[in-house]
Amino acid sequence: MRSVWLDTDAGFDDWLTMLMLGVHPDLRWLGVSVVAGNAPLPVTLANALRIRHHYQLRVPIFAGRPSPLNAPLQTAEYVLGPRGMRTAGSYLPDVASSPDGDDAVAAMLDALNRSPEPVTVIAIGPLTNVASVLKAQPSIVSRIEELVFMGGSTDRGNHTPAAEFNICVDPEAADIVCQTPGLKRRMFGLNVCRQVLLERQHVEAVQAWSGERARWLADHFDGYQRIRSADGVVPMPLYDPVVTAWLSDPDLFTFQPARVDVEVEGRLTRGMTVCDFRVGPSRAANVEVAMTADGAAVIEAVLQAARKHC
Repeated sequence: MRSVWLDTDAGFDDWLTMLMLGVHPDLRWLGVSVVAGNAPLPVTLANALRIRHHYQLRVPIFAGRPSPLNAPLQTAEYVLGPRGMRTAGSYLPDVASSPDGDDAVAAMLDALNRSPEPVTVIAIGPLTNVASVLKAQPSIVSRIEELVFMGGSTDRGNHTPAAEFNICVDPEAADIVCQTPGLKRRMFGLNVCRQVLLERQHVEAVQAWSGERARWLADHFDGYQRIRSADGVVPMPLYDPVVTAWLSDPDLFTFQPARVDVEVEGRLTRGMTVCDFRVGPSRAANVEVAMTADGAAVIEAVLQAARKHC
């Protein structure tokens, strides 16, 4: 049984990640820390609470950092809309629910310290909360089995030509995470997520499911898949659920060790993950970088998990 903690900025693909964690038979899900990213913290927190309520997930949720460590917050609302989730129809209904606490950093530290075994920390948003944990208690590294994060890229970006969104929102936090000694890290960047493509056939499969929970998912699948083209003809990469797909079936991915550094000063390259695969005795690797994915199998795993909640 693996103990896990999820750190998220609760958008649509984060929603799918939460559903996958909720049905994984071999995980002990300790908690969720929410961070600003896809949208401001009040929005991402409300999204996480809606997902928990409507899909009956039994996990505590905590409000985390509302802004990056050393920069104004950038969000993806210009792409995803004011709720940080694109939909072609209905939104998840509002709920009268509150988080289990307003200090996610303290909650994560407590969970890591109390766990009988080291915890796998899954980070699928900006790394502000995770970096804050490492700064608050550097020795907590010994309680982390592995940090598995969706972010960065071995090649081009998406938020800027050079930088992936999650890293670009808080490069200083990502730099702390990548430079922390003794921390085992596994990176799922844009290069591998672009091998996991959501197509119209997948949206239509979800639209054929029955029930209200299925309809909410179908509307958001539809809206998300149309981000690249209004008619949905162009496939859309699926990002955050690749992490939970790996937890379920590591054989779907291949990895390569690299030295990963985060650019925090570049005028055109701020937030870029510089991945150097020329590792050896004089330049040690600090991250296992996902290089290939069985995209079709990952999509199928996501749909199967979502179907169990509908």
